[in-house]
Amino acid sequence: MSGIPTLIAAPFVVSASVFADPKYRGTRMPVDEVPVAELRTMVVRHQFRIYDARQLPESPTLEGMGFALAKAPLEMDFHDSKAIATRFHTYCSDLVKAATGCLAARVVQYEIRTGEPTGPGGAGTYAVQAHADVTPIIENYMDVPPGRHFGLYNVWRSIDLENEIEMMPLALCDNTTVDVADIVYADAWQATWPQATVFCRPVHSNRQCWFYYPRMTPEEVLIFKQYDTRETAANLRSTFHTAFEDRATRENAPPRQNIEARVLAVFHEEDSERAVRRARFQAEVPKH
Repeated sequence: MSGIPTLIAAPFVVSASVFADPKYRGTRMPVDEVPVAELRTMVVRHQFRIYDARQLPESPTLEGMGFALAKAPLEMDFHDSKAIATRFHTYCSDLVKAATGCLAARVVQYEIRTGEPTGPGGAGTYAVQAHADVTPIIENYMDVPPGRHFGLYNVWRSIDLENEIEMMPLALCDNTTVDVADIVYADAWQATWPQATVFCRPVHSNRQCWFYYPRMTPEEVLIFKQYDTRETAANLRSTFHTAFEDRATRENAPPRQNIEARVLAVFHEEDSERAVRRARFQAEVPKH
């Protein structure tokens, strides 16, 4: 059931994104050995409301909704790979440390998006399907100190230091409004690390609350959850997100140019029974 829409006292826009077809609840979508015609039926397009997070009485937080906006200016050449590997990696690690209070943080992967394909798998294009990038399967690839909980966070910001983001902004879903039954797991072949993994698609529900930050400036940065081993509920471990078309965008708005980094955070909290917990989390991902 889609439910009754949640009423939020904030302005909103109406757009559309691609969600998982409800018939795939309880299954795991494959990436190969599926006819193209069936792949097209695995997803459905839905309209949904996206509220202005700037107009909320209280600002969203990582602990509360799974995402937060921070003011963190950075002047650098984002097309300089050496600068990204040094200054930008340090910048992202420091932001996640400050936002989470974690013991240590480091960047494990990043991607630049300009709307144009720059590599296989659609790298560089805008992600216009509602999704979360990480599931418990990621733990098979992670090198984390034993006995510690860990998390993965996205640091998302503009690389256009002259303009605000107008075209194809990012919408994020309050993870407390997602029903665990509406999470559909899907195999994915990534052009970036790790190459083969599993991600999530949500089944659309009117009870889900989506938000965005209109006209993000070059001084602003979004931080949102990708995975958190401290959370027992699957919906609280990740933040569903999607790019969307804002009909109010002016005709000559510059294309969105952004960089997003995935940051590994090691927490102070002990994960003393990691093998048991990981097995429990991974058992949530269907094998069929």
